[in-house]
Amino acid sequence: MNLSAEQQNRLSQIISTELNCAHSLAEILQREQNALKSHDPEQVLDISREKQQAVDQMQECARQRDRLLASLGVAGGSAGINKLLQTNNAGTCADLWRQLEDIAGKLREQNEINGGILALSQRHNKQALDLLCGRTDSRNTYGARGQHNQDQSGHSLAKA
Repeated sequence: MNLSAEQQNRLSQIISTELNCAHSLAEILQREQNALKSHDPEQVLDISREKQQAVDQMQECARQRDRLLASLGVAGGSAGINKLLQTNNAGTCADLWRQLEDIAGKLREQNEINGGILALSQRHNKQALDLLCGRTDSRNTYGARGQHNQDQSGHSLAKA
């Protein structure tokens, strides 16, 4: 399928908008990391709302891109657009798409970092609660099949 100049322009606009959304999301994820490190739950909550809006915007751009690809008879997603860009001399679209793929990888990495920080914080909170509830000898182990086992035998620090 050969793209007309108008189709290339439309695809470039969509990818450019998606790229702008991705850059905004990258900034939000960095602020989220800082908020997670500072243990500020209200700031984390505010940022998570903002992050959800940015993700929703990116998803809408992806839907627009997939609708355009479908109207061209091309499969949606990365496979479809990569195939389309390989068969067309769409330099601007291809450059924008490479930039989007690059930042998408960085977004995944940052999201994993933030998830790790959150998991560590949750683990520390659980350990503190275990200590307060007298479960100081609880053991977090894994069974033969890799399932998480928690020995929660313990006693409360306070009794009425």
